[in-house]
Amino acid sequence: MPRTPIAASAPPILSVVSLGAHRYGKDPSRYPFLAIKYLLSHSSLWNVVFRIICCSVVLTLLILVILLATALKPQAQLINPSLPWWAWLLSLLIVLVQTAICASLLMLVSQSKAQTNIFVATMRLEGKWRENEMIKQSTLKDLNLIKKAFFIRVITMPLQIIPLVGGVLYSAINATFTGWDYMDRYFDAIQLSSKNQRVEVFGEDRSDCLALLHPSTYDANNDYARFGFICSYLEGIPIIGWTLFPITNAIAAALFACDIERCGGPACLRTSGQ
Repeated sequence: MPRTPIAASAPPILSVVSLGAHRYGKDPSRYPFLAIKYLLSHSSLWNVVFRIICCSVVLTLLILVILLATALKPQAQLINPSLPWWAWLLSLLIVLVQTAICASLLMLVSQSKAQTNIFVATMRLEGKWRENEMIKQSTLKDLNLIKKAFFIRVITMPLQIIPLVGGVLYSAINATFTGWDYMDRYFDAIQLSSKNQRVEVFGEDRSDCLALLHPSTYDANNDYARFGFICSYLEGIPIIGWTLFPITNAIAAALFACDIERCGGPACLRTSGQ
């Protein structure tokens, strides 16, 4: 199957599914869905998932109850003092976003460790984790809050208040960086330099700030944008989006990494000859 050149130029993201060729054989937007099926068929992964989901659900429900009791009515009154139905609805949507942000921040450490463990476990099951060569990403590295446009994600989080359309806009804006953040577990494992990571993701050595403004970052044929778009959208679903899907998306990243390994490693290394 012909592969798309790394620096290929194409229109902005207009759709989730493409019939075009992809660098590593499969459409990366499929991996988050394949990961759900993979999890259901591999019971050895269930223990990790069960523990983190239980913690996440309990914490999320606790935060949700507290915010519903303390913030729902005051926020509705700020929106409209006469409290029409739409003010209650908008306030409820705001509470859900606040719950997602609070739960995500409080679960950062345990969720990060679970994601890394299940990523490595999946690659081992696929026989693509090279024990003497690959390095497991540290939790401290994964929790680096200044990496890959973290603040852009925080700023654009309110878009998720808008039903459906807001989730699409949020996912499209953050797609490439979300894809990169999930795949840097693999890049760190193979000790891929920061420069080569940018070449792999953007097609050239471009800074994060410049990449945010460059049209190719939102290219419909950018493998990492396609992967990150679905990951972001799934994680925007209330409750299960920030409890279950971060774990299945880590499995998706591992499946993506396994296919990259089957193709001989990242295309940036084959292109640069490094």
